[in-house]
This record gives sequence, C-alpha cells and structure tokens, in this order.
Amino acid sequence: MESQSGLRILLPYGRPYRWLLARGTLYAFLGAAASAYNPVVLGYAIDALKAQMTSQTLLFYALIIIGLTIVLAIFRYLLRMLTGTMAAGVSYTMAQDLYRHILTFDRTTQASFGTGDLLSRASSDFIYIWRFYSAGFQMAIHAIFLLLIGCALMALTSVPLAVVTVVMLVLSLLAQAKLGSLVEHAFDLVQQRLAKISAFAQEHISAQRTIAAYTQEAHSGEAFKKLSDEYALESIRFVLYSSAISPLPQMVVRLAATAVVAYGAYLIIKNHLSIGQYVQFIVYLGLLSNAANALSNAFERLQQGSAAAGRIGAVLRRIPAVIDRNDAVTHIPAGDIEIRHASWIQENAHVLSDVSLHIPAGQHIGVVGATGSGKSSLLSLIMRMRDPEHGSVLFDGIDAQDISLESLRNGLAYVPQEHILFSMTLRENITLGVSVATKAQIMHALEVSCLDRDIAQLSDGLDTIVGERGTMLSGGQKQRLGIARAIITDAPVMLFDDALSNIDAHTANDIVLRVTAARAGKTTVMVSQKISAVKNLDAILVLAAGRVIEYGTHDELIARNGVYAELFVRELHAH
Repeated sequence: MESQSGLRILLPYGRPYRWLLARGTLYAFLGAAASAYNPVVLGYAIDALKAQMTSQTLLFYALIIIGLTIVLAIFRYLLRMLTGTMAAGVSYTMAQDLYRHILTFDRTTQASFGTGDLLSRASSDFIYIWRFYSAGFQMAIHAIFLLLIGCALMALTSVPLAVVTVVMLVLSLLAQAKLGSLVEHAFDLVQQRLAKISAFAQEHISAQRTIAAYTQEAHSGEAFKKLSDEYALESIRFVLYSSAISPLPQMVVRLAATAVVAYGAYLIIKNHLSIGQYVQFIVYLGLLSNAANALSNAFERLQQGSAAAGRIGAVLRRIPAVIDRNDAVTHIPAGDIEIRHASWIQENAHVLSDVSLHIPAGQHIGVVGATGSGKSSLLSLIMRMRDPEHGSVLFDGIDAQDISLESLRNGLAYVPQEHILFSMTLRENITLGVSVATKAQIMHALEVSCLDRDIAQLSDGLDTIVGERGTMLSGGQKQRLGIARAIITDAPVMLFDDALSNIDAHTANDIVLRVTAARAGKTTVMVSQKISAVKNLDAILVLAAGRVIEYGTHDELIARNGVYAELFVRELHAH
C-alpha cells in the first residue's frame, strides 16, 4: 500500500523546520502547563471558601485564573502561527519537487498514472498534508503535554485516582493505534477513488465534442455515476472506521469520571480528599476529555496525512525511463546526428529495428512512411524521450546518453503534430521557449510559419488570448504557431513531427521553403505524411515496419521505383 511509507516521505521535508519544531514544542508545553494548572488554582480557591475567604483572596485567585487563560491563549496562537509556517513550507517544497519530477516523466511513465490521477495527487492530497503539519501537529503536541502534566498533577493530589485515569487513557490510545492502520488504508482507498473521478472528468470534459457527436452523454453520465457511487461507498467505509475510533477517548474519560466520582466521594467521607481537590479532579477530567478528543482528531489527521504523502511519494519514487548518468557532460548539439543500429522494443515487438542513419550538420532530412512505420518513434530517440534497447544515438560524435538532458534538449526544437497551447496571448505562446525576444525575431518567426497572414484577422493581434489549449485558433493556425515557437528558438536541430498535417498543400510547401531558407546551415528533420512537403529536402528517409528501407534524394528514390515512388504516385492521384 502506498500509504505505508507516508511518514518516511513526510519526515525529511520537516527536517529543515526542526528549530521551529523545537520552539513549537516549547510553546505547547507552556500553553499546556497554564491550562493544566487552572484546576489546581480552582481547587485551592474552593478549599479557601471553607476558611472564610476574603474579597482580596477571591480577587487574587481570579486574577491567577485570568492570567493562566491569557498565557494559554498567547502560546496557542504562537503555536498555530508556527505550525502554519511549517505546513506552508513543507507543502510548497513538496509541491515543487512533485511538479519538477512529473516534468521528467516520459510518456509511458506518465500514462501509468494518468493525468487525472496526477492532478488529484497534486491538489487534494496536499490539503491533508497541510492539515497534518498545521492543525494535526499543534493539536497532538498540546494534547500530549496536557495529558502528561494533568496526570502528574492529579497524581500529586491522589495517586489512586490518577492511576485509574491513566490506565484507561493508555488503553484508549493503544486501541486507536491498533485500529489506525484500518483508517489509513480506508482513506487511501477514498483518495484512489477520487483520483479516478478526476481522471474520468478530465478526459471526458476535454472530449466533450466527441461525446456529443456520438450521443454518448447518457453513457458517460452512467459511467460517472458508477465512479461516484464507488467513491461514496469508500467514503462511508472510511467514516465508519473513523467513527468507531474517535469516540474511544470520550468513552474512556466518561468511564474514568464515573470511577473518580464514586471513589472520590469515598475519599472525602474518609477525609483523605478535600472538596477542592475533588472538584479539581472533576475539572481535570473535562480537560483530559478535551485533550483526548484532540489527540484522537490529531491521530486521524496523521493517518490522512500519511496516506496522502504515500500517494505523492509513489510519484516521487518513480524513476523516469530516461535520466542523466552520474558522469553526464554538458554539450549543446551543433547539428551532426548519427544513429547506429538502434532498436526500440515495446511489448516484445520492434517499434524500430536496427536503424542506422547519419545526418551531417546543416542538412535537411525528410522522413516518410505509412502510419505505424516508426516515424515519430525515430524522433523520440533523437530527442532522447526514450533510449534504444540496442544501438546508440550520437550528437557530434558523443553518445546522447553521456550528455545531460538539459543541455541536449537546449539544442533541440520540437514541433509536434498536436500543439499544446496555453491560455495566454499569441505573443506569449510564440516566445515560450526563449527568455527574451525582440519584435524583429517575433515577426521573422511569424513570416517563416506563414502565421503573419492571420494576425490581421485576430481581434487584438499578437495580444489576442488564444484560450485554453488554443480554442480560439483553427487546427492549421495552431500548427503554424507551433512552428513559429520553434523557429524563434533558433535551435541547431529542429524536429518536425508531421507538423503540417492540418495545413493546406500550398501553404505547407511555402512553409517548408521558408523553413529551409531560414535554417540554412542548421539541421532539420521533418516527418511528414505529405511527400510534397519533403521532396525538395536534401535527403529523404523511408521507414516501413520500423526499418529503413530507402534513403536518398527525391529524384533518386523516384528512379528506384520502390515504396517512396508508390507513395508519391498515390498522393498525386489523391489530388
């Protein structure tokens, strides 16, 4: 179970705040001492009534009680502020680590969790970690000190009554600890169900048009109801377990109160206990009841925080398929790419098989082939989104696995088929990959991508908000924006993954000519389903079933009358 290691994940994040923890412990002790000493003063005051207390004496005891109450309030406030600081610091640091770690995931690793599940872990689980460090921590240490000091002061008054109370409280705490694993496991299941709901909602909301087009609204509603029912069932199970544990302290204290009332009355009759001491014990039981209840609530938050941290820890412990070696060097590719006998095996099948290719720096290469031939997988190897099972990929003669990922990818620009746009302005989306961009650079990128033709149609030009995932733009405009985003980086190596699929043939050809002209002397690898888009490049690679079957210029491949020529003729007939 993921939650079993929750505390091991949480504790290192709390280590930088150990001095705050020490101060908080001191605040809790002082506050608990002030609270625990209140019944003692009250007992003295009641006994003083029998000795004909004067108004001055009454005022004296009243001021002491008021002073103790003020001390308690001050230190409880300081403790709450301190634990809030700890909770904010731990949550912030852990969230940053989680976010950075998720960004290192390859597609397979990310898919093993799912976007909705990761969103659930990154949002709702942190609420319970916050509660663990803030409210849970302050309640726990204050309650523990109050129980210890209260029981000690009770023992100074009457050892037998204190022993009865302590034994019953210890039994209660042992029962809570024994049943706590059930609560933690039940809460972990609740969070898992919540993650499934989040994943389902994220997937189906993003596919709203498709669901409507195929009239699947009712089916989706039923599926969501089923997930909601499962979540409700696990939530009820968690509440039942939690409710079975939380009354224990109150029940134990009430039983102890019964014993104290009966035995205390007997001690008064025997003159072994004063009325003031008897009242003192009764008040102590109320305090201990509140402390035990607070400890029970803190224990529940501990279980929730541990379960939530375990779910986050499961993500943090997942090692991405592609990571830096310890001795990785910093090297930004200059453009020379060599693939040596590279193979990519997935589910016992070859996605790529014994692929060898050399792309000299500054050359423009096209990659074509039928769907599923391995074109995108080839780009993934070049970007090192995946390492080959056999063979190697080299940049400027250096094995890609010996280069740090950051420096490697700083030399690459990638243009995918489906572009991820953010709800920012057009300008901000274009300049996403660079820290500073001049107006001339932006205009150059717009011209190369042919997006400059559409600027006048947009309400606010470059300052137009494109909407979530670029909903304000057409498919072709999104692809051209992605090309502009890559062009402005001026990277030594640029990779196009069928990035012209939603653009008409005339504009696509125009973009290819502009890209090759703008990138003279820089390496470009362009995957395309359109032969017309790559036929004028320096060389063309043809893939089939993960293997390189043809390589050469357009004229050479046409003269060979092989697969490339067949694809070219088929495209001509289609138009």
